[in-house]
Amino acid sequence: MMPAMLTPGLFAELVLAYSHVFSASQTSGVRTIDHNRDVGGVVNSAHLHGLAADMTYDGAPPGPEADAWLRARGLKRIREADHDHLMPLVWPQ
Repeated sequence: MMPAMLTPGLFAELVLAYSHVFSASQTSGVRTIDHNRDVGGVVNSAHLHGLAADMTYDGAPPGPEADAWLRARGLKRIREADHDHLMPLVWPQ
């Protein structure tokens, strides 16, 4: 089910589906350059392109099943101190 071309609209739909499947809430999505800098985001952040989301959970973060769900859709999850960061599997550094 990996999307042929991941657009911001398709990414938003996938984040919504993920939030329902894994009881998650999105806390950050699209960012301006200034906001991204102010929160310590990387220069080429996927947030700047509408292709990243930070997620928190109603309970404990999900395990490997979330990673498999995301991978099948061309996405990955990076665990940070207090949230998960979702973004495309492949992203220029």
